[in-house]
Amino acid sequence: MSDRKYHDAAFIKYAVGGAYHWREVGGHWIRHHAFTAERYRRTLGAAGLLEGKRVVDYGCGDGALLGWIARRVGPRGRAIGFDPNREGLDLARGMFAKHRLEADFRSDAATIADGSVDVVICAEVIEHVVDVPALMNGIARMLRPGGRAVITTPIRLTETPEDPNHVREWFPGEFLALMQSGPLRLVDHQPIIPAAAPEIYYWRPGIFLRVPVFRLLCNLLSIYFGVNALSWLRARPRLYMMQIATLDKIA
Repeated sequence: MSDRKYHDAAFIKYAVGGAYHWREVGGHWIRHHAFTAERYRRTLGAAGLLEGKRVVDYGCGDGALLGWIARRVGPRGRAIGFDPNREGLDLARGMFAKHRLEADFRSDAATIADGSVDVVICAEVIEHVVDVPALMNGIARMLRPGGRAVITTPIRLTETPEDPNHVREWFPGEFLALMQSGPLRLVDHQPIIPAAAPEIYYWRPGIFLRVPVFRLLCNLLSIYFGVNALSWLRARPRLYMMQIATLDKIA
C-alpha cells in the first residue's frame, strides 16, 4: 500500500514526540501509559501463540508493538514491520538496535509475498486509511490459509473524529458490519477499555495535592504485574473506547 492511501503519511506525532510509544510501554512510573500497554496485551492475546510464527505488524509506526511481537515470536519466528511512513520506520530501526531486537522492515506492503505470514496485526491503523477495502485485501493477500488477523480501532464517540489524522471512526455495529463484509472470516468482535477508566486515570484530585495517584498506582500494576487495574472498573459500562476484531483466512 502506497503513502497516497494514507490520510497522514507525514505523521506529525513522530516529528514532535519521537518514538513515544516505546516510552508509553516502558518501565518509567509516570511516563508509562497503562492503557497503551493494556491495548498491546489484549491485541497480542487475540493473536494467540506467536512463538515460531511469521508475524506482520501492519502500520508498525515507531515499532513499540513490533518489539513485543519480536520477543514473542522468538528465534524460530520472524517479526515484520510494515509502514509507509519513513520517519516511523527510521525510529523503529533505531529502537530495535538500541534494544537488540531483530525484525524485517518494509515500506512497501507489496514486498511481502502472498500467503507468506501466519499472523497480521493491524493496531490503530484502519482509522487512518483512505481505502479500507484495499487494506483488508492486502492483509488477506499476505496471510497463509488458516492465518489470523487482529484489527483494533477506536470506537466512534463524536460525529467527526477529534484526531485530525483519523479519516473515519466506527460505532461497534458499523465496524462489525465492515469486518463481516471483508475477505476474512470474523471470529470475534468485542469492545474493550471502558471510557470511565481513563477519566479516573488522568484525575488529579485536590485532596492528594493534584498528584496523579491513580495513574501512578495503575502504572505500577501494569509495569510489574501486566494488568490494568482500572479496567476492573467495568461493571455495566455504558461506553467503551476501543474495539478489537479477530479474523481468520479460510483455508
